[in-house]
Amino acid sequence: MAARQQPRGTGLEVQYKDFVPKSDWKDQPEAILFTIDLPGFTKEQIKVMYVHASTMIRVTGERPLAGRKWSRFNKVFNVPQNCLANKIHGSFNNNTLTITMPKETITKMPNLPETSKTMADKVEKLEEKRLLEESTRKAKEAEAEKKKKLLEEKEGILRKLQEEAKAKEMAEAKKLQEEAIAKEKAEARRVQEAAIAKEKAEARRLQEEAKAKEMAEARRLQEEVVAKEKAEARRLQEEAKAKEMDEARRLQAEAIAKEKAEARRLQEEAKAKEMAEARRLQEAAMSNEKLLEEAALEKKIQDKKSMDEFVRKEKMKEKLSDSVLEENKTGKGIMEKIRGREITSEEKKLMMNVGVSAFVIFALGAYVSYRPE
Repeated sequence: MAARQQPRGTGLEVQYKDFVPKSDWKDQPEAILFTIDLPGFTKEQIKVMYVHASTMIRVTGERPLAGRKWSRFNKVFNVPQNCLANKIHGSFNNNTLTITMPKETITKMPNLPETSKTMADKVEKLEEKRLLEESTRKAKEAEAEKKKKLLEEKEGILRKLQEEAKAKEMAEAKKLQEEAIAKEKAEARRVQEAAIAKEKAEARRLQEEAKAKEMAEARRLQEEVVAKEKAEARRLQEEAKAKEMDEARRLQAEAIAKEKAEARRLQEEAKAKEMAEARRLQEAAMSNEKLLEEAALEKKIQDKKSMDEFVRKEKMKEKLSDSVLEENKTGKGIMEKIRGREITSEEKKLMMNVGVSAFVIFALGAYVSYRPE
């Protein structure tokens, strides 16, 4: 029964899981049976091998599982001494491997017939022959064991000589090695001391260079820090100055704005007052115009009433103009006439209208001159 072999050189790593099958011995009159339960295995996956030197039977097998996993087993057992090795055979049915090992002797039965006696004689002769062969085999085995012991003794002597020679070689080699190691150590010590001295000198030089570099770097950094501090102080001073100027400019602008607002307020108040005064004068002028209209109407009524009154008035005007001229000549003015209440009502109305008109013109001129741009 050949077991299936896993192909090699494929580069795939196979994992084996060891399987321990159940086994059982059955002793029968003519043979001894050894059964092994192998569920899941086939006949082609099982291998049975008889080892003559040790009179043992080895049963092995392996089968694939899921993926790259395989199940395998290895069963070894000794063949009983009373069994015929050349007649051992096996069978595989219903997942069970049965190995049959026939026995060498057959138990004699009493009252055997003649044919059975003849068979018993044959069996006895075969047994004698087997015993002879067994004694011959044992003698050969004893001789082979003796030769083996002699060979082992020779091998022991040779091994002892080899060990002694090897010990001498090792002692000599050890001596040479120790001398070489001593020389190497001395040379290594000298080289190490020279290297240490060189390293110390180099370290001293590097330390001095590093110290000089550090001092130069510290000086440079200090100068940079001082320059930065000066620049920062200058920048802060300029920023403070700029802020002060901005604040002064802002305060000045606010003061100007307040002054302008105050001037605008005062101007608007003056304008409002002027407008109110002009409105009042305009209303007074309008009332005067109504009075003039009423006077004109009254004049028309008076003209209609009497033509003589008109003539009288004309004469009075002429007299008034003559008297004005005379008063100019004599140094008297119209104001004395007014104080003396020598002016007529019509002349009073005329003078009032002229004064109101002059005041209105003056107020309009003042409004135009004070009007904001």
